[in-house]
Amino acid sequence: MSSKNLKPIGGLCCAVANCKQHSGNAIQYGYNISFHRFPEDLQLQQIWAQKCKRNDEWNPKTSCICSMHFTPHSFAHDLKAELYGYVPSFRNLKENAVPTLNLPTDSEVSKSSTNCKGGIDAKTAKRICDVLRKSFPSSDSSAPLYLLPQSTPSTSMCNKDTFLHLDMSYTTDYEKLYKDLVKQCHILKTENQKLLEKTEKKNIRERWSRDEVAKSFDLMYYSKRAYMYVRDELHYPLPGLLSFQRWAKTIDMRNGLISDVMKIMKLNSDNIEDHEKLTVLMFDEIKICSTMEYDLLHDEIVGPHSKMLVVMAQGIASKWKQPIFVDFDVKMSKVILFDIIDKLEKIGYKVICCVTNCGDANVKLWNQLEITYENPTFCIPNGRKIVFIPDSHHLLNLARNWLLDTGFCLNGADINKEPLEALITKISSEVSPCHKLKREHLKCEVPLQQNIKLAKQLLSYSTATALQHYSPIEDFELLNNTAEFIKQINNWFDLASVSHANNNSSPFKSPYGTFLYQQDRLLNEMYNTIIFMRCIGKNSLQIFQKGFLMHINGTKQILQILKENGLNYLLTSKINKDALQNLFDQIYSGGDHPSPLNALSRLRMIFLGKYPGIVSNKSNTNDNNHEEFIVAQSLKLANISLDDEDEVDDEHSEGSDTDTTSEDEFQIRNEDKNKNEMEVEAIEYLAGWVALKYKSTIPEIGYKSKNLTCQKYIMPSWINHLSYGKLIIPSDELKKIIFRVERLFNKFTKYQVPKGSNVVAKLTNKIFSRMSVEKKFKPVIETYIKQRIIIRMKYSNYHIQLLKQKKKSKN
Repeated sequence: MSSKNLKPIGGLCCAVANCKQHSGNAIQYGYNISFHRFPEDLQLQQIWAQKCKRNDEWNPKTSCICSMHFTPHSFAHDLKAELYGYVPSFRNLKENAVPTLNLPTDSEVSKSSTNCKGGIDAKTAKRICDVLRKSFPSSDSSAPLYLLPQSTPSTSMCNKDTFLHLDMSYTTDYEKLYKDLVKQCHILKTENQKLLEKTEKKNIRERWSRDEVAKSFDLMYYSKRAYMYVRDELHYPLPGLLSFQRWAKTIDMRNGLISDVMKIMKLNSDNIEDHEKLTVLMFDEIKICSTMEYDLLHDEIVGPHSKMLVVMAQGIASKWKQPIFVDFDVKMSKVILFDIIDKLEKIGYKVICCVTNCGDANVKLWNQLEITYENPTFCIPNGRKIVFIPDSHHLLNLARNWLLDTGFCLNGADINKEPLEALITKISSEVSPCHKLKREHLKCEVPLQQNIKLAKQLLSYSTATALQHYSPIEDFELLNNTAEFIKQINNWFDLASVSHANNNSSPFKSPYGTFLYQQDRLLNEMYNTIIFMRCIGKNSLQIFQKGFLMHINGTKQILQILKENGLNYLLTSKINKDALQNLFDQIYSGGDHPSPLNALSRLRMIFLGKYPGIVSNKSNTNDNNHEEFIVAQSLKLANISLDDEDEVDDEHSEGSDTDTTSEDEFQIRNEDKNKNEMEVEAIEYLAGWVALKYKSTIPEIGYKSKNLTCQKYIMPSWINHLSYGKLIIPSDELKKIIFRVERLFNKFTKYQVPKGSNVVAKLTNKIFSRMSVEKKFKPVIETYIKQRIIIRMKYSNYHIQLLKQKKKSKN
């Protein structure tokens, strides 16, 4: 028998006679109790059944026993829990485990079948009631709204260890609570049904404000089943699923903290452990296109802006991340940083570290916070210290750039690029030990200065080994000094980029704290190297050197903070900007600098989980932590699926009770308004050309153009202007279909020429499946798509020729 048969399950009562434990009170009072099925082995199953001392009729195959009856040695070891120092809520029993603790004696009364009843979750009932009271007070309604009663006061504030041994019947009468809830539900259902009938008679359509939808999301997040019951069965006026979808798509992204995101993070904080709320803040700027735009949703002019500041929060001991702050043309300051930290602490997240690069604006921030490389910490108003860490990737780039630009002097010995140049010249054959090294690795031009991939390849262990193995120059001292420096930098960077808890290939690729003696020795050696090293021509420490020293001292202090919070090691990749840089790469994935509104739209879709992402080899960094955005995670837990906006039709969606309009729809309308008039009329003309082909089989598809020469004061459409009365003007229905096809065509092809076999048929089927039109229009759509592909192909060929001509003229 394997331990798989002893996995814990939820939602049941313990089968031991007179045991009061069930999943309801375990959740309510926060007990760390798990419930375990009876084993399949019949002999062991019989032993379990005898321990239960049951005299009534019951079936062991469908029963379970709680973890209160097993010794700690009965459970299989959980290495992750032991490393983090916490007791897991779900545990597996060993194969031959037998219940031995807290068992009834022969004199005790057998457990009755009614003891498991009343398993209603009082905490959930209270939570539902509180949400309803806060969300929709009956102030302006013509009829009163009847609310659920508050549940029996919880005793969860009592000492848990003492409370475990108390009889639950003395704290909460679940049977009475259940009956009261059923009675109140019947009253609520009756009265709200009357209110609903009055509303329907008046033909009033509910209009939900963003604040009301956000409050309702609290209930949907905790239990979609409870939400649908209150809304559909009790007829309580609550927003529909479509309202939640639009609310999520229109998360307010205007300057400053993203309030909707903070509300969702607050919900998430209620369901995670304290160590999972330990937070790293990372921030940086992204360049955007300097242009003015009209924001139709908020009725304001945006821009011109040149840079966008983004702040991301990330769990240092858990897999979550979330952009929480966005603003244009502002620099991070002490005031902004303290405000963000304070707002996060108010919703339960404890910031212990800030990460950014060594840019000029951030160096000014260091001075504002009075940070030094000896003590890279600052105090917030409540007196708590927070560690400031420079990004390790940026430090590696700066070290590479200074090595190639000036070189270093360490204790009178030179370290420079001469051995590297000789090595690359020596291994320039087709097959070589260092095949990745090219001439571009030695170029320190502006476009390559921030390329972390080139820096890692140049300052790698293989490069250092090749220098010592092949000796490309005769100066052995310079050669060895340069190779040893590169090895030390490589080992430091390995230790500063650990992302896997189980990587034990070397002490420097393992989590910081697991091989603490060897790791601290490396950090101390690196500290001495940097503090005594000078760039050629400089007499003092440069900014990047102070950054290295700050990183070393800060890393040690963060490990100490984690140990104070019950954690034993640090995944150092959590204290660099990989996650934020990966976000920027996704925003830039189109290959251009987005406009301000476009950047906000891309950012929103990314953390909603709807953006397609990037190709890894185009990214400057690789985010190996694989965290999930909190907003996307919360929407998933609430079972809210964000369908494509083109698939949602307000007028035909069943169960839609909202009158809100999404920002995406505003943007589409705004784009349609501002779209080049010639392009719109060209699409209409192409639709008419298609209609001409199918006029005989679908007569209502269009009508012949008219001669408007007698009405010179009217500016005719392009078709009428061009026509002699022989062209076809597409019907309004066909126009609607074709413009929809055009949007989907551009979306699926990403403005590229689609390639592959059966491209027209595949694209037609894909687009047609997204549309609710009659089957007779499918050939019309296929003809239009075929012609669009031909037009795009010709357009692409034309621009390729223009580029070739420009290159020739330059040469």
